[in-house]
Amino acid sequence: MKKEPKQKQYPYERYPFGRIKPYFMYTVLRPLGWLIFFCFAFRFKVVGRQSLPKDAAGHILVCNHLHSIDPIFLVVASKRNWRFMAKKELFRHPLSAFFIRHFNGFPVDRDVIDRKALEYSIAVLKDGRAGLGIFPEGKRSVDGVPQTAKNGVSMLARKTRASIVPASIYHEGPLKFRRRITIRFGEVIPFEELGLGESPNARETRQASEKIMNAVTALWEQGY
Repeated sequence: MKKEPKQKQYPYERYPFGRIKPYFMYTVLRPLGWLIFFCFAFRFKVVGRQSLPKDAAGHILVCNHLHSIDPIFLVVASKRNWRFMAKKELFRHPLSAFFIRHFNGFPVDRDVIDRKALEYSIAVLKDGRAGLGIFPEGKRSVDGVPQTAKNGVSMLARKTRASIVPASIYHEGPLKFRRRITIRFGEVIPFEELGLGESPNARETRQASEKIMNAVTALWEQGY
């Protein structure tokens, strides 16, 4: 009987919390990203930055998902330190992996219950040096309209008592050169308002996920 190939485990030790490099990000990548994306490639508008917490640590940034470079948009637009969960496929090319790592991204295997990514996410929120960025839909929206949120974000919030920072990315049509794009940040949703108890509860988790995604959708519906 032929054995199934052993699943390759992603080397999470390559993405330690200490790898956060404020100097390189703030002095090189962030200004470069602003110049390329916000001033040249697209026509950007950022709304609600004043709603963001001064320190991202202990917060989960949630946003609708339209394109693979959404994390870069949010890191540059927010001017805060976030570590983003990104699908492992984006790390297969050395160049894209380099930029994602230095924008504090880390991989997640979406085809299985990636417990290492879950443990890593919890550790990031408890570490105190960065917040966690998640796209709760789990994948990009095909038609651009926000989809139903998966329960992962609520589970992480319950385990870490993290507050939620809702955000949205809005543009019409496919992402093209000089496309008009609006990024909105909403008011922080304190953990206490999510209705999550100490123990896992399917109904509470589902309701919290709906509350979080409703906040994201409300921002997105404001359009430009």
